[in-house]
Amino acid sequence: MTSRVLALLALVAGLVMFTGGTASACKCVERGPQDQMESAVAVFAGTVTRVGVSPDESGGGHVIAVLRADHVYKGQAREWFQVSTRSEGPACGYDFAAGSRHLVFAGGRDEALTTSSCSGNASLPAGDRPLRRDDGNGVTRELIAALGTPTRVRHTGAAEPTIAGSTAAGSTAAGSTSAGSTAAGSTSAGSAAAKSAATESAGPDGGTGVLVAALVAVGVVALAAVGGWAYRRRSST
Repeated sequence: MTSRVLALLALVAGLVMFTGGTASACKCVERGPQDQMESAVAVFAGTVTRVGVSPDESGGGHVIAVLRADHVYKGQAREWFQVSTRSEGPACGYDFAAGSRHLVFAGGRDEALTTSSCSGNASLPAGDRPLRRDDGNGVTRELIAALGTPTRVRHTGAAEPTIAGSTAAGSTAAGSTSAGSTAAGSTSAGSAAAKSAATESAGPDGGTGVLVAALVAVGVVALAAVGGWAYRRRSST
């Protein structure tokens, strides 16, 4: 009897682990800073001023972030960059939130830049100074050497680009314009919450959590049935 119960428990646990594994975290190919630098179209440090969510037919959608650059390490030195990334962590989406500052490695085309959690991006301290080794979050001597000497961006007051066809997921950072915002008055905390909800979804198919819950429920019912059968058998003997 005990062996049957243990076997059933092992089966349920295996099913839960298997289905959970299909939506596991993003796996990146290991690359050094020099490779990341060479494969990027644009590399810059900047502060996020706006975040929008753009749905698409493939599911999950994209997060589109507008950043005000302070230093450019590769590509055209300009004040504003617009970058898209997958909205789900398991799909290698990178976490942008209004008011946060990042080193961004972007690929794609200059007018349609993309990035991911595998691109080499790093979270930076607030401000606008060049990178230093004590910035932490993966900012190493090797990375700084690969980046080389940056071009400091001159802020001329150029208008912030709007995010076409998206739903606003955060507020505009202080000091930037609010033209084109579809959620005026929203807070950066709302942006973080919206992004967190997208990142913590069950997976690319959106249904893994429901499947796991159903399997656990079936396992509990099966265990109860086996226990009842064993009890009746002992009682009858």
